[in-house]
Amino acid sequence: QRAQSRRYEVVPTAALLNAYQIHTLTATADMRWVFSGGADGYIKRWDFAATMNGRQMMTQGQRHAHVDSVSKAGVMAGYWEHSDNDVLSPVFSMDVQAQALWLVSGMQSGRIALWSVRHDEGRKLHVLSKHRQPVSVLRISPDERGLVSGAWDRAVLYWDLDSGRLARSFAGHASQISSIAFQPTWDAAKYNALKNSPADDSQAPAENEGFDFKTPSPVLMTASIDGQCLLWDVRMRAALPHRFDPPPRTPPWAASACWSPDGKRIFVGRRNNTVDEYEFNQGNQPVRSLRLPPNSGPVTALAALPNNRSLICCSTDNVRMWDLDEQKGVRFMVIPGHHGSTVSCALVDEAARFMVTACGNRGWDGVSNNVCLCYEIESV
Repeated sequence: QRAQSRRYEVVPTAALLNAYQIHTLTATADMRWVFSGGADGYIKRWDFAATMNGRQMMTQGQRHAHVDSVSKAGVMAGYWEHSDNDVLSPVFSMDVQAQALWLVSGMQSGRIALWSVRHDEGRKLHVLSKHRQPVSVLRISPDERGLVSGAWDRAVLYWDLDSGRLARSFAGHASQISSIAFQPTWDAAKYNALKNSPADDSQAPAENEGFDFKTPSPVLMTASIDGQCLLWDVRMRAALPHRFDPPPRTPPWAASACWSPDGKRIFVGRRNNTVDEYEFNQGNQPVRSLRLPPNSGPVTALAALPNNRSLICCSTDNVRMWDLDEQKGVRFMVIPGHHGSTVSCALVDEAARFMVTACGNRGWDGVSNNVCLCYEIESV
């Protein structure tokens, strides 16, 4: 029912209080736990259910810095040092296992750490070393047996988490990696059932002979700061990526890109106050561009809601929710809470019940007021 909602109303109600820039957010599948990491060199675990239920309220002085609807304070459940050879490292990227058994984080040195969360929280279990510069994006594969990493060294790497070894690399970007996402509609359970079923092998997805890396999601989207957006079929080692070209005279900069929930469209946020929309199976030019007000600033974070018509778009002046089906009249609404700061990420749960946004420049460009807000999403 929520997925079919024509519109949503998004209201900020809580703040995760933090004194430093937050570069990255991640959460469990049910939004029970939210993790934040940033410039202070700590990974923090927040009890999201307790936060949204108002277990801890903000003081009057804390509320003064936020809009009137924000009255609840984040309930921190744990934290640990993001140490790299006994030195605190900023947290530029994270992703967590669906039930928070373990978490991966990207370090300034280019190493990737795997941490225990559920048992002996904050214990470093393993380190993946290949990148030469800060790791800017991490995405766990849908079957949770693989990990894709992107870094400032322009490399995109796919790791086999069963062995801890590098499974393959994707060479094609000429700038720092800003976004990585699997096509959201691929059903991992159905893939594995078809692949392992002896009854009808003809339905199983085709794979290259001798291909030793298994993944349940064949399409991977990667984007980089210079504006490139590439699509990869991860089953095909030798295949060249499909390129989505920026429109003519578009300045370099693509800090965020995301899929639509149905996996048919891709949205890329640009520096020139626009979001380019591409059809998955229609050429390499955008089908349209959503243009923000001229003084809005670069688009730094995007998130699509499950009704396939609402798009969260974060820029320096505000957070907006675009109605992609609206052709006349008001095409977006401003979501209160953020103003005059670089939004590093926008996190929305699959059921579109909650959203979390954080401020931070991810080590690139922009100012931050260190605000991290939690929103309730209602169908209207």
